[in-house]
Amino acid sequence: MEHLFLSYSPELGGAERLLLDVATGLDEPPALACPPGRLVAAAREAGLAVQPLRRRRLELRASLADRAAAPLRIAGQARELRALLDRARPRVLVGWNMRGLLVASAALRGLRRPPALVFQHNDFLPGPAIGAAIRAAARSAAKVSCCSRAVAAELDPRGALAGRLRVIAPGVDAGGFGPPAPLPADRAEVLVLGAIVGWKRPQLALDAVALAARRLPALELTLAGGPLGDEGERLLGQLRRRASAEDLRGRVSFAGALADPRPALTRASCLLHCAEREPFGLSLVEALAAGRPVLAPAAGGPLDIVDEGCGRLYEPGDVGAAAAALVELLGAPGLAERLGAAGRERAERVFSLERARGEYRELLASVR
Repeated sequence: MEHLFLSYSPELGGAERLLLDVATGLDEPPALACPPGRLVAAAREAGLAVQPLRRRRLELRASLADRAAAPLRIAGQARELRALLDRARPRVLVGWNMRGLLVASAALRGLRRPPALVFQHNDFLPGPAIGAAIRAAARSAAKVSCCSRAVAAELDPRGALAGRLRVIAPGVDAGGFGPPAPLPADRAEVLVLGAIVGWKRPQLALDAVALAARRLPALELTLAGGPLGDEGERLLGQLRRRASAEDLRGRVSFAGALADPRPALTRASCLLHCAEREPFGLSLVEALAAGRPVLAPAAGGPLDIVDEGCGRLYEPGDVGAAAAALVELLGAPGLAERLGAAGRERAERVFSLERARGEYRELLASVR
């Protein structure tokens, strides 16, 4: 076996979709070690061989009990992985996400003829203690790939990884979005695309639209995404109550989780992103591919994606700045159309799926 990809998570979020994009673009399809779930189903559908692992709780910091049990869960999966490595003997082991790295590092410790370790880092570090553990484990990797410059800078602020670290931005197949549809002429619809969870800051979108609607009476907002866990369910209830207030009544729609974002992007006038600590932001690239301008905080991954030619960056967490950007974008005749067309060109030139796959093939080929 040439490559074995390891995912602690069985879910199919943005990081796992990136895994599938990378894995299916290799010259020799890799195997995937992963607990049962949506990722396994999608991997098998894509033709990847799957090595099943036992499913474990995803929570690391939800409670004191979760924090205490997290090392035991990591150690348990590491034992399973070690047995798999003894049987399969891959040349390269790719630890996907931070927990994948911790599991892989523990499994490789003391192993005879261990495979080379590659770490794919897709998120910001959650805190000092876990951050120190991740940085220490990353130093044992032959190669490290990060999804954005912001994620790379946080992981390796002093350049200790030197030539072993590379930023590979995820890509999309812009052709799969078809020719960009004309922007809606009879309304101005703002789309927020992402899971309903606190760090995504969806409440900022509602407040910004309420403020911008004073200047744009036809403004509408669609929240597309499902709640994550109990926190997400509570937040969704708060958002529904806010949407029923007088300054938003009749303007807000809740679309739920979308299997395919393309129809929602076609209906939208622009994408509004509100997360202040977004590691990358694949939905932003999808919006550009659909020919839709993007408004996003000037922080994190969006700094790699959005420029003045295809959207607007606003002060993170600033409702007034987000509202002003909406008014500028949707109130100036022809501006959204021009930025949307430039965004499609940027998606094809900078964020193509084949470019991302090619860079990852080069990275894995360089591992010795």
